[in-house]
Amino acid sequence: MELVVVTGLSGAGRRSVLGALEDSGYTALDNVPARLLEPLIELEDRLYPGRTRLAVGMDSRHEDFAGEFEPMLQAFEDRSQPVHVIFVEADDEVLLRRFSETRRVHHLAGEGGSVADAIRRERQLLASIRARASAVLNTSRLTLSEMRQRIHELLPGLPGRDTKVRIVSFGFKFGVPLEADVVLDARFLPNPHYVPELKPLNGRDEPVQKFLLSSEDFQAFLDKTEDWLRWSLPLVQQEGRAYHTIAIGCTGGQHRSVALAELLGKRLKVDFPNLTVRHREQAG
Repeated sequence: MELVVVTGLSGAGRRSVLGALEDSGYTALDNVPARLLEPLIELEDRLYPGRTRLAVGMDSRHEDFAGEFEPMLQAFEDRSQPVHVIFVEADDEVLLRRFSETRRVHHLAGEGGSVADAIRRERQLLASIRARASAVLNTSRLTLSEMRQRIHELLPGLPGRDTKVRIVSFGFKFGVPLEADVVLDARFLPNPHYVPELKPLNGRDEPVQKFLLSSEDFQAFLDKTEDWLRWSLPLVQQEGRAYHTIAIGCTGGQHRSVALAELLGKRLKVDFPNLTVRHREQAG
């Protein structure tokens, strides 16, 4: 089993690192006492023999954490169980600002103690653990995207998880999808709704698509949107998002937006296998 222990200073972003590891295929558990990690691994192996990656969060909220951590590492070394330790930290002024913004109490501040003193105490308490860490990650000036990229640099064998791209057709008269990252408006294109033989059909039907593709404006919309998505989606994936939703709307969500979503999906599916197409105003 690949085991990653994430520890470090309070407020430095341990939970965000665990979340990034979870998004990359690890099972993530937080707030695990050091003395329980070895029996936890044995239990995991028995209950989930196919589970190969585990990320565990630990911190100084547990009494005697600093004293128990190094014996725990030694026990794993004795049984030839590799452990990758990521120590997460941030500059003092950044930690002070984060505690001020969240109005959380530092667990080492005590009754009436200052956060600045608590941060200094925790640095001293965890100094030996930091020295034993496989990697030290300073999150002071990292965005979430940059932090994810840095974790992949620290763990070269980390499995990637591609962004799931979703193209959703919808009708503006029913409201814009709340999950949309990008909204495109197709209401200015020719409307099959006003062609009697096409009105009862929808944008998945060949006659509707053939009608729309005969329009130069529709063709231009389709081609330019495809070009833009081919340019932008790799950049979105680099950012490490789990989902990216492109919503295409027409008036009722039956013809133009559906045809655009279907045709774009067919054009892009080979290069973006995680792409899915959904039509909000249609069942099935």
